[in-house]
Amino acid sequence: MTFSCNHSGDSRRERRKTEIRQLQYFIAVCEELHFTKASEKIGISQPTLSLQIKALEEELGMTLFDRAGKKIKMTDAGKLLLQHSAHALKDLQQAKASIEELRTEQRGSLRIGIALPELEEPLQEMLIHFHQSFPRVSLHIHPSLDVTEQLLDNRVDVGITLHSGTDERLVQLPLRTENYCLVVPVEHVFSNRPSITLDELRHVPWAMQSECHPGRKLIEKYFRDCGYPFATVLETNSLPSILRWVQDGLAVTLQTESLAAELDRSQFCTVPILCGVLQGQLELIYRSGRYQGEALKQLIEKIQAVLTVRSN
Repeated sequence: MTFSCNHSGDSRRERRKTEIRQLQYFIAVCEELHFTKASEKIGISQPTLSLQIKALEEELGMTLFDRAGKKIKMTDAGKLLLQHSAHALKDLQQAKASIEELRTEQRGSLRIGIALPELEEPLQEMLIHFHQSFPRVSLHIHPSLDVTEQLLDNRVDVGITLHSGTDERLVQLPLRTENYCLVVPVEHVFSNRPSITLDELRHVPWAMQSECHPGRKLIEKYFRDCGYPFATVLETNSLPSILRWVQDGLAVTLQTESLAAELDRSQFCTVPILCGVLQGQLELIYRSGRYQGEALKQLIEKIQAVLTVRSN
């Protein structure tokens, strides 16, 4: 009796493997719409592929491909099966990934793309706690002025940037609104002002991040839309360099209020800008439909917890 049960279990497993294999073969034919090309793609002979597809059609009792002429095309039944097959195989792949993650005890690496380098420091304490929770997962910080491109190329797993438009390939989670303000040295003529207008900033020398920086793009567009020039005397993504030029009275800068709140008040003053608030929407992004292991889920939640705090 014991032997019979094991044999029955083995048969079910073999049948399941056969069904999965048939679906993989079927999808290959759908992608190529050519039996020979599909067989070469998946590494089996064309007669074997044809027999597997025929067996699948017999089991379903429906023709999946119209084989009339040199080219084949999917029937309505074939189109319906393709839709469900893709979902079934995707679910299977995600299940395997979850099991592999459990088996390897959360090993691996996570890559975080950050478009605003000034955000690295506020995230440090969170990243330390994350590492303590997932000591076998290595973290890689990728400063990049185009996080979206890195994400779509699978060079990073999650990104933090300013919203620049909706992309259906991405999940875009709003974090917080970043208001920008003028930063000047304490002895500057604007240092004691409760606010300032754009017109008064028409000819000031700017020390700013490079033109590719998301915040810089936002600021330049804002000035351009309002009909005001924006000329820089220093462009660098090094915040200490920008602040040094400001401190020495060589330039002024526009930075987020959350960043400005961390500056030494004995060295710098911040001044709000009138004629509308200059602001950007900080967001966390990742590829839609991709598998999320427990480590990645936790990382996303922890980033949200840190960066959704309302800016000062």
